Amino acid sequence: MIQKKEYSFELHEGMLDIIGREFGAEEIARRFCEAMQGKSAADLSELGERFFTGYGEKWGHRSIELGETYMDRTYEIMKEELDQTGTPIFPLVPQRFIEIAYLGVQDFATLPIIENNSKRLIFRVEDCKTYREIIRNCGEETARLMPCRHGCLALCRAILTDLEIKGASEEITAQIPGQGYCEFTLLKKSTK
Repeated sequence: MIQKKEYSFELHEGMLDIIGREFGAEEIARRFCEAMQGKSAADLSELGERFFTGYGEKWGHRSIELGETYMDRTYEIMKEELDQTGTPIFPLVPQRFIEIAYLGVQDFATLPIIENNSKRLIFRVEDCKTYREIIRNCGEETARLMPCRHGCLALCRAILTDLEIKGASEEITAQIPGQGYCEFTLLKKSTK
């Protein structure tokens, strides 16, 4: 009798739990608010950028590390297809690691993907737990400065860098204080 191999097409829950423990919104917001105590308003912008950029870089590197360690069947098939066809890994592979990162630290079950093609990956973060935790720990005025955006941008940059995707950049195209959500765009320039 041939034994059938069981495949998982879902992200590994243990992996998401690890990311949640290491990069959880509650802890990062609490640590940021402690770090900003006694700082002037002028120092807040620089502190927020430095603090969240370091966080985002580590978050991105760790998401790739864990995503490669805990491979699901969907990713295995994607890698096989990309290897066989020579298709560029942008935007499919970066999207996977971005989803791993966010699903590990946020309260939502799926990351809204607005656009996914060979030139752009656009995703949206609605009802951001990190933003809510900054409000709770530091106040609305600090949260409206969006220091956390630096973490999300650094996450994207770290993933693009680790995956060696040349000619790509990241930007924030909508922010919670103005639009009620954050939207991020990863652009891939043609490398002909």
